[in-house]
Amino acid sequence: MTLVNVIRADAVATRGLIQEMHGKDLTDVETKTLDACVGPTAELWIGLVDGRPVCAWGLVPPTVLSERAYLWLYAGPAVDEYKFLFVRYSQRIVEALRQDYPVIEGICDINNRRAIRWLKWLGASFGDATAHHVPFVIGGPNG
Repeated sequence: MTLVNVIRADAVATRGLIQEMHGKDLTDVETKTLDACVGPTAELWIGLVDGRPVCAWGLVPPTVLSERAYLWLYAGPAVDEYKFLFVRYSQRIVEALRQDYPVIEGICDINNRRAIRWLKWLGASFGDATAHHVPFVIGGPNG
């Protein structure tokens, strides 16, 4: 029987687990991007399948008193096999987070279909895309 779970995590554990999911050394740019996301993150989660990490996400509020927060996600290919379970877990978590942060926003790589699909399931509205990214919002006046 496969055990799927989502757990809270700290920054040090998250960095290591994302490195493990990535399966190879991160480039300098990937390392800087990861540090920029994980470092200021107030809330971190890791998705596990049989104890093996398959995805991670976090929420970064710009200030302690902010009612908005920035969402980031790292999902490895293994999450696809269990996507509906992870979506349900993340829907519950985002619903609870919206009590503190009514508006959750961010940008997504325009080519990251896995993340765009996950964001749609979370109720995201998307803005106009640039060559590389598309902005999104969960909550606010439209949600």
